Amino acid sequence: MKSTAFAVSAFLAQAMTGPFVGAFTPVSFQQRASAVVSTRSSSNHVPSVGRFEFNLSMSTADSGSYLGMDDEDDDEDDDDDEDLDDDELVSSRYSGAKSPFTGLKLDPWDPNPLIKPRPSRYFKEDTETVPDDQLVQTMSDDERKENLAVMRQIRKSDLPDLRMRKDHAGWVEANNDLKRRYGRDPWFGVNERLRDAVLLGDPEEKIDQLKALAAKLGGPPKGIEVGTKGYAVHTEIYDINMSPTRAASMLERELRTERAARGRAMMAERRKNMEKAQQQYEEDMQNPGLREDKEAKERRERTMRRLMGEIEEDNKKKRERAKDILGKLPETPENRTKAMEKALQEARDDFKKIRREQLGKSPAGDKAELAAAGAASGSGSSASRAREAAAAEAAGGRPRLPGDDDVTRGEIDTAVEPASSTTTGPLLVEVSSVYNKEQSDPPMRKHCFQYTIRITNNSPTDTIQLLGRRFEIQTVGSSMKDVVQGEGVTGRTPILKPGETFEYTSTAPLSVRPIGTTIIAARMRGEYRYVTLAEGQETASEEQIKAGGESTADLATFHFIFPDDQRVKPFRAEDEEEEDDEDDDEDDEPTAVAKEASAARPASTPSAAPASTLPGDQDMKTGDISSPFTDSSETVSENVKVAVTSSYRPERSDAGLDKHCFAYNIRITNESKQPIQLVSRRFEIQTIGSDNKDVVQGPGVTGRQPILKPGESFEYTSTAPLSVKPLLEKTPVVARMQGEYNFVILGDDGSTPLSSNPLQAKLGMFHFILPALTG
Repeated sequence: MKSTAFAVSAFLAQAMTGPFVGAFTPVSFQQRASAVVSTRSSSNHVPSVGRFEFNLSMSTADSGSYLGMDDEDDDEDDDDDEDLDDDELVSSRYSGAKSPFTGLKLDPWDPNPLIKPRPSRYFKEDTETVPDDQLVQTMSDDERKENLAVMRQIRKSDLPDLRMRKDHAGWVEANNDLKRRYGRDPWFGVNERLRDAVLLGDPEEKIDQLKALAAKLGGPPKGIEVGTKGYAVHTEIYDINMSPTRAASMLERELRTERAARGRAMMAERRKNMEKAQQQYEEDMQNPGLREDKEAKERRERTMRRLMGEIEEDNKKKRERAKDILGKLPETPENRTKAMEKALQEARDDFKKIRREQLGKSPAGDKAELAAAGAASGSGSSASRAREAAAAEAAGGRPRLPGDDDVTRGEIDTAVEPASSTTTGPLLVEVSSVYNKEQSDPPMRKHCFQYTIRITNNSPTDTIQLLGRRFEIQTVGSSMKDVVQGEGVTGRTPILKPGETFEYTSTAPLSVRPIGTTIIAARMRGEYRYVTLAEGQETASEEQIKAGGESTADLATFHFIFPDDQRVKPFRAEDEEEEDDEDDDEDDEPTAVAKEASAARPASTPSAAPASTLPGDQDMKTGDISSPFTDSSETVSENVKVAVTSSYRPERSDAGLDKHCFAYNIRITNESKQPIQLVSRRFEIQTIGSDNKDVVQGPGVTGRQPILKPGESFEYTSTAPLSVKPLLEKTPVVARMQGEYNFVILGDDGSTPLSSNPLQAKLGMFHFILPALTG
């Protein structure tokens, strides 16, 4: 044991000598290292290496044996004592020894002693450093620029190319050239020191000193931008873009950062939920059942809020509907007691009225009593409103109002006129009506009337724009009035300047049966809503349109009157006696209904040919429309242009009953050099899915035969009420229409026809299209 420990210590002492250390140090390192003092003194201590000294004295070296070892063996007790002394000697001799390379304390028992490292990034070679005050720029600006260009060429192109070709020798040579060029410009070294100082947070004085030194050396070469940071990084010096790998790495790092932040947020939310759950658990333990009661109360409150909101929305819709029907909001009672009293009073009044009717008293016989009852009940009473609402539901949702008693009874109290004229404010509204035989079907109780309305602005200064209309129509025998209202007039909102007139023609298809007590089919009145435009205002504003107009102009009452051949002849007893004398086999008492039925049959007149049919188009039969369909057309034939446009009239349609009403506007223009007169018309109409075309023809146009001078036009609007089930899965087209107008050319006097053979102006094909499916 003694000899082994001593041998190790002796070996370590010998290893610290210069020749022995050099054996484990690379040759290149030995050449660049600082001078190592390797002297041997005559004394018995270990020579110093560099500036470090190892004091390892060999006390036994005086003996002549190898390394001072005794050749004689002592006793075992003496060996144990010497071993202890040797251990203490070695520990005391190496207690302050340090490595000359790293400065770390040496461990004599370490089997891997430290050796001198090779030069690297962290152990650089010892080079001569030029003081800052002696640094001078020896290159011109052009030379520095050229030097930088060569450096970039080597770094970006040459070195990667040599690495790919595995030319190690060439790579080393190019890299050494790059280092030499890097060292030729002292600015690069100062820039590197400035970068380290900024990144390591050195004092501002040192950073300012380095910046001043960099500026003294001429600043960066041309082609390098240092920016506000004051120094250039490696990629800016060599103009190296970010590699795809670097970009992917940065993206991945950002994703990791985002995921980490999201994870932290989730953990925070989880901790918060756990704390809340723990708090809730503690509260449940302290107050059992309190949380359930609180949640039940919140559910009840939510349910009540939802129900109250639905009730309020329902009441709002009812008020809006009542306002549309009655024209104003109905009066509501203050409390239930008053509401009950009012309902009882209305019931009493209704009962009295029924009793008077049962007793045979005329409702018009006691006007004072009726006026009192009307004042008590009022038009806005709940019972009346209920009756009106029920009638409106029966009419398919169209607003209805209680009708006039004389029209209901068929005993008209006022003058029966097919026209009227009235002035309200600046507007004069004139109307005239005629019976339209071509569009009527008396056996089916379908009678069509045509009315023309002329609106004149009599104001000397104001310009007026029509915004809407509202009509009340009551057919004879009906107890309710139909209310027809909508925006604009025939789909337009015409503007009337002072003195201007707007005229249009429309139709009113009625389902009514003539009665023997009157010649009228219906009574009609209404009003037009309009606004007065301010000076410089071209059209009504959105607020004015939304408000529905500022003023109204009345359409005075007029009547649709049956022609003579459609009226019911009054029944007379002498007629019955004459018939009994002529034919005893006939019934003794012919009823007025039979008379009415016979009178209701259409009479053949030479003025209008009866409706006929023609084979229909195949595409209209199947619904597969082959040709492009449009809702308008324009055709020129015989120097007469006929233009037509059509539009859907939802206020006169009922899709649930497959009743669709369309309006079509036709404009006929004389483009010839001579006056013409329209004498007749002929239309062909085929509804979708029908096998035949209906042919409608008759004299004139809208009951007239207008004369058109060269350049003049005649325009009118008519309606086409169609009873058809659309084939929505195939086409939005409901019907197809075409035809022609017969006209004659007049002489120079403007009234004498030049020929008895009329010419034809074609009405081009167009379609009636449901707007919800167009486009």
